[in-house]
Amino acid sequence: MMNKKIFIYPLLLLLVLFSAACSTKNDVDAFRDATYSLSGIDEMRLNGINLLNKKRAEDFSFGDAAVLFSAISENKLSAFSKIGLNVELGEGSKDRTMTVTQLKWQLLVDGQHTLSGLINEPVELHDGLNTLAVTTPIVFAQENGRVDFNRIIQLATLLSQENKENRPAISLQIKPTIQTSVGPFELPRFISINK
Repeated sequence: MMNKKIFIYPLLLLLVLFSAACSTKNDVDAFRDATYSLSGIDEMRLNGINLLNKKRAEDFSFGDAAVLFSAISENKLSAFSKIGLNVELGEGSKDRTMTVTQLKWQLLVDGQHTLSGLINEPVELHDGLNTLAVTTPIVFAQENGRVDFNRIIQLATLLSQENKENRPAISLQIKPTIQTSVGPFELPRFISINK
């Protein structure tokens, strides 16, 4: 009788671990296969400078330029954003939630890597509209070992440009690390965010 109990306990433990692993896999699959779209940017600040009210290069004051130049030269660029992110989960997954413990992101302009960063704040995602307030350091792609200050101005004016026909293709990609019942799991590849 004692031998049966010794055999049953490890078997029960394996069943519990297996069901937790299956649930985790289903959660990861649901959010990996979801459709993501950006529904709006309510606020975007780069080292405290509001980029949403900059329509042209002339909108940057001398003080703005000095702050940004200093941040670039010291490699201390930081952004704060309030964004709306729509998450469309597939049928049967609508009630799932996911905690993202870390989020790598990159911005491509005309298919070329322009910016990247890392968000280290936990974010809870669910089906539907998610309003996120995030802070992230920003790393500009470098040319000849240096960041070109004009890229910041070009990027800021691109984001607020009203004429969408002349705007280059902008693509945002994310690579989340998800909290699962068996620990953190980083998705193996970047997911594109639709406009």
